[in-house]
Parts: sequence; structure tokens; C-alpha cells
Amino acid sequence: MAGVFTRIPANTFREIGANGGMLLTDWNPNNPYEISEAAIVGATTGGINFQAQYDYTDYGEDIDNCPKNTKELKRVNDVTVTVSGTLVTMKPETAKLLSAHADISGNKITPRALIDIDDDFNDLWLLLDYSEVNTGSGAGFIAVHIMSALSTGGFQLQSTDKEKAQFSFEFTGHFSIDAQDTVPFEVYVQAGSSGGDTPEIMLDKHTATVSAGSTVTLVPIRLVPAGSTITWTSSSTTYAEVSGGVVTGKAEGSAIITASITDSGVTYSDTCTIIVEAASA
Repeated sequence: MAGVFTRIPANTFREIGANGGMLLTDWNPNNPYEISEAAIVGATTGGINFQAQYDYTDYGEDIDNCPKNTKELKRVNDVTVTVSGTLVTMKPETAKLLSAHADISGNKITPRALIDIDDDFNDLWLLLDYSEVNTGSGAGFIAVHIMSALSTGGFQLQSTDKEKAQFSFEFTGHFSIDAQDTVPFEVYVQAGSSGGDTPEIMLDKHTATVSAGSTVTLVPIRLVPAGSTITWTSSSTTYAEVSGGVVTGKAEGSAIITASITDSGVTYSDTCTIIVEAASA
């Protein structure tokens, strides 16, 4: 049996991303289960890697008596967004994509020395299975939207005797001069649903911090059946109390808030760990 500090969250197996995923040139998160074959960049091997790397300046770093990493003095310089992997299939449209700036005519791809802003930058989507329901029309997904992506890894082809040819790729997301504060990626996470028949409650937060004397509100973002009566409990009212989803910090420490529903005699629940900090002086 797990100890007090070795337990895993109750929803762990509902919150796991799985399998290698796919890279798409077109996808609609509002209509997620319609995937065009033409939008699939190609079959991959070894999975797909996404990274968003941030470069910061700490303006307090060289100031006497100022602690490093003071949050008020932290500034973002650059964000580099990349998605990379290895393809084992190829089609003309993918060859054009990998060639970065190129023209396509039938089965012929002709690279250009100049970038065409309107033609060479493409939005890409990395799509993964997510949660314990990952098949059918209610499958869960994790999706990463890479904006204005351009192939920055070049066109690479590696052939091997008696093996499949492999095409390594790397795409970099780009800012736009017209939206300089928009970081060129966004993430969507949606749990699977088996059609709404299985009772479930899911909170909008699974960890939260509140000061003693202050409140934070927990909201069920998934409630099946709709309108179910929710019972709220706290593992320690010494540190946090809860009423109707409103959690009040009582004293410095932590407590686990549980939201439960009962359907046909079976209880379903979700939890949020509340960390209570000392009240501000």
C-alpha cells in the first residue's frame, strides 16, 4: 500500500498521453474527430518531439543586494518552438513542406532561394491519444498547434540496405510582425468520453494555492449525469474548509478537497490539493 507521500492522483490513468501521435497540416479542435487523410504529413518512427524553449533576462542579476530570479524583474527575450521527428513515408506535398521554400508542380518540387511569406509558412498540429478513452467518436486527445511553421531542418533522406528510407524533419514556429506578443503555439487537452453514460466528476483544478483567510473556487468542468448533487469534503478543516466548491484557507499547511457524486449507489470523485500559505502581513 502506498504511504502518505507516495500516493498517485486518483485520475492518473485518465490523464496519460499515449502512442506516437501524428503530425497534421490541418485540424479543427472544435470538430476533432474529422481527420483528413490528405492532412496527415506522413507515418513516423520513434515518436514526435515538441519543444518550446524560453530565453530570459534577469534584470536584477547584477544589482547589488537583489536576489537572482526576482519575478518582478524577469523578462522573456525569445521563445523557440520546434517539432521534430522522422518520417518513413513521403508524398509530393510532404516533400514541398520539408523543402521549406519551394514550388510544386505535379510530382516535381523545386526549391527556391527566397521565402514566400504567404506560401511557405504552414500551421501544423501534433495530435496524441489521451486518457483511458482514446477510441471512437469520444476519444480524448492532447493537441499542440504550431503556428506559422517552416522547415528549418532541411530536406534529409537516409536510406539503408534492406531497411526503410527515413526522412528526418524539424519545423520551427514563427512569430508574426502583426501579432508580436502571440507565442506561436497553443495546447488543447480533452479527456475522452464514452458517450456520457459513465458517471464522472472532474474539477477545473487539481492543485491550488491560497492564503490563509482567502478563498479559491473549484468548479466541476465535467459532471455526468448533469445536475448531480456534489458533496464537498476537506481532509483537514484545520488548514482548509470547503462549502459549495468555495475553499477557504484557514492556516498554513495543506488539505485535499474532494468533490463526490453518487450514482446507483456508487461514488465517483475528483480531488484538488490545496496549499495554504501564511496570510500577508
